Amino acid sequence: MANLYSSHIFMFPFRFDWNEEGFDNEFAFYKKHTIDERLKRSNKGKNKQGCFDFKNWKSSKFNLKKALEKHEDPIYNEYAYFYDYARDAIYNLDEKDTISCDYTREGLSDDAKLIIYLKEQEKSYELNIKQVSLKAFATGVAILSIQLENNKYPDFKDILKINDFGRRIYPQYIKNINTEETKKSFLADKIIIEGLEDKKIIENFEFQPNSDIVIGSHILTLLGTSFTQNKDETQKYYIQPILDDRMFVISWYGNNQLSATISKCRNYYESDDWYKYVFVDNDWTTVQNSSMKEQLLTDATYIRWTEYGTIYGITRYSFAVLTHSLKKNNADFIPVHTKTMYFQMVLLALATRASIIRFSDEIAAIANKKDIDKLEKLYELYLTFYNRLYFKEVTHQDQGIELYEMIRKQMRIDEHIEKLDNKFTKLFEFADLQATKKHDDLLQLISGVFIFPSLMIALLSMGIFDYQKSWISLIAGLIAVLLSGIIGYKAFDRVIKRVKDA
Repeated sequence: MANLYSSHIFMFPFRFDWNEEGFDNEFAFYKKHTIDERLKRSNKGKNKQGCFDFKNWKSSKFNLKKALEKHEDPIYNEYAYFYDYARDAIYNLDEKDTISCDYTREGLSDDAKLIIYLKEQEKSYELNIKQVSLKAFATGVAILSIQLENNKYPDFKDILKINDFGRRIYPQYIKNINTEETKKSFLADKIIIEGLEDKKIIENFEFQPNSDIVIGSHILTLLGTSFTQNKDETQKYYIQPILDDRMFVISWYGNNQLSATISKCRNYYESDDWYKYVFVDNDWTTVQNSSMKEQLLTDATYIRWTEYGTIYGITRYSFAVLTHSLKKNNADFIPVHTKTMYFQMVLLALATRASIIRFSDEIAAIANKKDIDKLEKLYELYLTFYNRLYFKEVTHQDQGIELYEMIRKQMRIDEHIEKLDNKFTKLFEFADLQATKKHDDLLQLISGVFIFPSLMIALLSMGIFDYQKSWISLIAGLIAVLLSGIIGYKAFDRVIKRVKDA
């Protein structure tokens, strides 16, 4: 622990859908199958929904007693930190009715490593993989987390490069149909994973012409054989990135001199180094206006412990912690908190944001579809999400309340929830309008069916025809009854077809 210079957690949020028979277009796929059909959860009991069956992953039910028997104090401290309703979302407490499921990657050796190779700088960074975990939610989103430790590179510039280059999952842009220029700015030449099932995974980020955006092989291999990006590959979960080409970064860094300089309340917002760390830049800051930089850093910085040399930075794609090195006693517990309590708070917020984006996609797909059943299924899942995953507060601790509020604010979660509610409201209003119109049309058609027979009955009852004295009157009456019957039948048949087509 004494040689730990920094820790890094890369988090990849994505959506997944069970692909039964293959498809060409995502929206058409969403329209064809209800959302519960595409999630394919395992049934663990009557009217209960369990976890997902993912190959290469070991599912684990949370057990506090076993953790205490193994003297895993951080597990207890993390569990006690959260409210009961937040624990329900964080831990798989009930396998038969859970909002989230936890998995650990099988086949990962104790000495597994992730290597970031930068061709332009002729440098590589070798990081120890401490854990690879997967958390899947009932909303059809999941988060892959790669937990890394750095025991070799104390320099601040190296920390910036690890965060920026390590988080990429595919090239953000290309030039001349290749990625050579991209690799000169923020794309690694290669990312290598060693120690997974005796394999060496190499992702060189080469552009593949005539293809869609392709997630790096290091990510897909870690996810395992249950997941695919190929729409034609059936009996697997089809995945799509929820955000963009970057993973979310949780980073702790211990540096005595840097923390002492930046954590002074009067000048942290003027620091280019602090901006680079919080906003995950490496060589230069991506804001070149002092007023804008000051505003961004003011909104993103948590300053409660600056007098102790500890400062936090939060953006929509990073959670950065800067403290003294571990050689100073007052910083020992913070890397542990970063990997436990703060990690879980970020994970909840990311899952919430990813679920909101997924629900928006689903609404867009069925907006013009006359299928109330799919809308009801989607809204039923949304209510589950709203009550069991969307929280404004997750802990009684003041610092936790403040940090989670900052995370939610930076991700604009409440704003997006409000917009999503409005979309559902308008969609249900449209569905009600369509149902009312369909009802009115049906009444008009049925009324039309009986107009001619009613007219004939009225005409025949006026005494114009004398059926007993004239056989011509009798025949005319019978013809009128027969004609009204035929017309009524044709009109009724038209009503039935209209109802089926509606």
